[in-house]
Amino acid sequence: MNEKILFIRLRLMGDIVFTIPAVHLYKNNYPESEIYYLVEERFREVAEIIPGIKEVITVPDKIGLKEILRFRKNIKKFGFHTAIDFHSGPRSALLSFLSGAKVRIGYRTPNRNWAYNHLVPRRSESQYSHSVHNQSRLLTPLGIDIHEIPPYPEINISKDQVSEYVRDMVGLDKKIVIHVGAKKRFRDWGMENFTSLIKKLNQDKWNIFLIGKGREEEERGKYFKDRFDISDLTGKLTIKEILFMIEHSDVYLGADSGPLQLASLTKTPIVALYGPNIPELSGPYRKEDVKIIQLKLDCIPCRQKSCKFEEIKCMKGIETADVYQAIKSL
Repeated sequence: MNEKILFIRLRLMGDIVFTIPAVHLYKNNYPESEIYYLVEERFREVAEIIPGIKEVITVPDKIGLKEILRFRKNIKKFGFHTAIDFHSGPRSALLSFLSGAKVRIGYRTPNRNWAYNHLVPRRSESQYSHSVHNQSRLLTPLGIDIHEIPPYPEINISKDQVSEYVRDMVGLDKKIVIHVGAKKRFRDWGMENFTSLIKKLNQDKWNIFLIGKGREEEERGKYFKDRFDISDLTGKLTIKEILFMIEHSDVYLGADSGPLQLASLTKTPIVALYGPNIPELSGPYRKEDVKIIQLKLDCIPCRQKSCKFEEIKCMKGIETADVYQAIKSL
């Protein structure tokens, strides 16, 4: 089938990563097809690392009537046969419909079913179906067998795709990349815990590289840079450079977040900190060299709206000593 297909996934980094096996599986079944991927502009870099993509198409984060009319005009020229909406939100449903694709596949969702002519239940019959499997189920209307979903394909970032500073770190020993995530309080391990761990890693002569993006995470990077022997790379790296850094490190540490899913694309050992979410649904999509640390609390999982504890106990209560031992064990 030498046809054009449009995959659509608006938001967020980790969610885009979760679609990669489905794209890979589709390509395996229809190797002659041309694959396009639609994301918001701020996530272009993430989509660009997906193997087999002919072109990444972007839309603004905020879409008004002007942007909708422009999209409708520009998208028609591609002549898509199929559009698969991995998101099936209000905006992505509209974009799917406007794509003009003959075959439009999305999740069965109230008030949005009109946008598609092939509907798939949003959840599988399994109570704990990983997001990768849920995304892949959207391939079934195309007659694709999803019983054996492939692992993430190998993504190679060469040295000439990263800065000289990032290339130079390859020769160092005992390297750890830490995502000092702070954006979502229900997934934040907390400054006190990060400080205690970084102090211990410093004492043990680890080469520590901090990553993150946004005001809060960059402020944390500066805080630790002023007090410890670390490399603060928050707000300084491209997606390809983050992948390269993680691939050439000895351990990655982070909470349930987009960078954690990027780390899952590499073979680097991972220590993942989980609070209110269920790792079986959104954990790293690989089994090798992954240590998931999660407390056993009767309130897990939760809707992440409020917490009965003074602090987010499921995250803040994870002991530094346990995280340190997990790092050493890998």
